[in-house]
Amino acid sequence: MAQTDADPVMAEVINLRTEPADSSQTGPDIPTLCEQLAILVSTGKCKEAIGVQLTQDSVKRLDSKDVEKF
Repeated sequence: MAQTDADPVMAEVINLRTEPADSSQTGPDIPTLCEQLAILVSTGKCKEAIGVQLTQDSVKRLDSKDVEKF
């Protein structure tokens, strides 16, 4: 398995996790988080990145609380 330094997808995931939150927002941007989860699923990196294997359909069915959790 490649290291995250050599894997641009994982580097982007790590970057998404560490970006500071926008202080002007009152809560998380759920549609953006859903899109990020969908990208992880489509690249096959979901299980590696968040520890849970999801499908595109399961991402669409997640409620806001679960989206935040993942």
